[in-house]
Amino acid sequence: MKKEVKDHAISTLRRGSYRWKGRWEAERRSRLGRGEYYCEECGIIGKKNHSQMDHPIPVVDPVEGWKDFDTFIERLYIPADGWKRLCKPCHLDKTRIENSIRKEQKARTFSKKKKSKKKA
Repeated sequence: MKKEVKDHAISTLRRGSYRWKGRWEAERRSRLGRGEYYCEECGIIGKKNHSQMDHPIPVVDPVEGWKDFDTFIERLYIPADGWKRLCKPCHLDKTRIENSIRKEQKARTFSKKKKSKKKA
């Protein structure tokens, strides 16, 4: 599959997940009043535009990386108890941690490939 097609499909699936029933139910769970939500990590109360919905279990595993579309869809479209509302600082911290794991894993994979080429 061409990268352009795969990227477009992933983007479309992600946009579609914003209208997913489980996500709506999770948003209602964290709603305090009109436009007010609380962070399920630190408990801070803020406006909707200061918080984000999160998959506590990453859609693309930081260690294993991309598997296939079936796994991606199963992890993207999850029930309400699989979502968490986080304030932007908490979400950013979580994302940084996941990205550092991805970066380390990518470096390890690259290092292994480099070593195997030297042996051959």
